[in-house]
Amino acid sequence: MAYRLKLKEPLAKGVRRIAGEQLGNAAARLEGGSDLETSVHEARKSLKRTRALLRLVRPGLGDANFREANARLRDIARGLSAARDRDVVRRLLNGLSDAKPPLAKAAGRLLAIIDATPVGANGSGDPRHNIAEALREIADMRHEIAEIALHPASFETIVAGLTKSHRAGRKALSRALELPDDAEALHDLRKAAQAYWRQMILIQQAWPEACLARAAAAKLVADLLGHDHDIALLESVLAGAEGQTLTVADRRALSRHCAVRHGALRSEALPKAQILFSEKSDQLGARVRSLWNAAREAARSAPRAEVGDEPTAVRRSS
Repeated sequence: MAYRLKLKEPLAKGVRRIAGEQLGNAAARLEGGSDLETSVHEARKSLKRTRALLRLVRPGLGDANFREANARLRDIARGLSAARDRDVVRRLLNGLSDAKPPLAKAAGRLLAIIDATPVGANGSGDPRHNIAEALREIADMRHEIAEIALHPASFETIVAGLTKSHRAGRKALSRALELPDDAEALHDLRKAAQAYWRQMILIQQAWPEACLARAAAAKLVADLLGHDHDIALLESVLAGAEGQTLTVADRRALSRHCAVRHGALRSEALPKAQILFSEKSDQLGARVRSLWNAAREAARSAPRAEVGDEPTAVRRSS
């Protein structure tokens, strides 16, 4: 089943369906993946989709229930992130093999040091233990999600959740523009863009072409800021014990590269984020409400062969 709400499906049922599917997919990836890096990456994406869904219906869950569920999903993902972070740093360093000699040699030396570090010595822990723990937590959450209830269980919950989430994004953008080198401000903006991206996909049946275009724009912002975060991971390795074994010249070459990449990525991401969050949050909520109501009315009145819960434009974009 698809990661989107249906026009004719009761909201609570749709939330249970989507959350159950995403958690089930996360578990399946972790249980059956022969490629650890890919399995963890895909599982974490499913957990993020679940969090975006719960954030969208937060007004119907209640703040306490949302915070508890969101924290548990966040902690599951964090338990899996250490191994993923090391793979990201390796990939960045491998990507510098064709750079100018001083940078390429520095990257190669740091990569060799990382590869020679025993599992657990860098604080990442044993990935197999982390996966086993994640699977236990996911199983518990799947059971609880099956009983989830919303009050109210109407599209007004979606409107309120989308408005709240979008407003948080506008605040994060304002802070990031004021403090463009602040890691926390950029992290909050990245999370807001990720939420907007996935929430537009969830409500795409309001107007598939428009919602999916907004989702693509939000994904671009999130990806740019995600790359910026990856550079920060490399910087953290440079600042740690492994990085300190490099020569001063090697550390300088890698640090200079990180600074240049930060500047380029942030210069591209922030103007795009300004466009993405330019609309007033209340206006966005009112517009989405009108579009959803119109789409539901069209689905009720049109012949089943012409209008259903799975328009061609939606199917092709999934």
